[in-house]
Amino acid sequence: MSTTTRSGSCQCRGVTYQIEGDPLMVYACHCSDCQKRTGSAFSMGMIYPLLAISVSGKLSAWTRTSDAGDSNTRQSCQQCGNVIYGEGSATPDIIKLQAGTLDDTSDVFAHAHIWTQSAQPWFELPSGAIQHPTQPENILEIYEAVVKQQAQHESNRPT
Repeated sequence: MSTTTRSGSCQCRGVTYQIEGDPLMVYACHCSDCQKRTGSAFSMGMIYPLLAISVSGKLSAWTRTSDAGDSNTRQSCQQCGNVIYGEGSATPDIIKLQAGTLDDTSDVFAHAHIWTQSAQPWFELPSGAIQHPTQPENILEIYEAVVKQQAQHESNRPT
C-alpha cells in the first residue's frame, strides 16, 4: 500500500490539516444523529491513527455520550463550526476524520455502512458492501470484516 499525504480544511479554511497514510477504513454512518448533524442522509468517516493528523488553526470540542455510555468528542473549527474529526473513549488511539473535509474526495468510497436500520428508504446500499444494522460494539469488528473482504478481492484477481 502506498503512503499518502492528504490535506483538508473546514469551510472557512480557518482550520487546515495534513493526514499521513491511507485510512484503515472508510464507513458511512446512517444513524439519525449523523443525519441531523450533517443535514444529509449519512456521514462518511475515515478511520486513521490519532498520530496521523497534524492540525493548524483553532479547534473547539463538543462531547456527547453514546447509547453505550462511551464519550464521543467532535473537534470543530471555532469560527465556522465545521466538524473535522471525532475521537471516542472506546477507541482513544484512532480518529474518525470527516471525509468531506478533504481537499480531494475523488477516490473516497465507503467500505462499510453502519446504522443501516436508520438509512433513508430511498438510499440503495451498494451490493456487496459490509453492513451493520446499528452501532457495532467495537468498530474494529467492522474493520476486520473490511480487511477480510479486501483480502478475498485480492485473491480473486487474475494474475
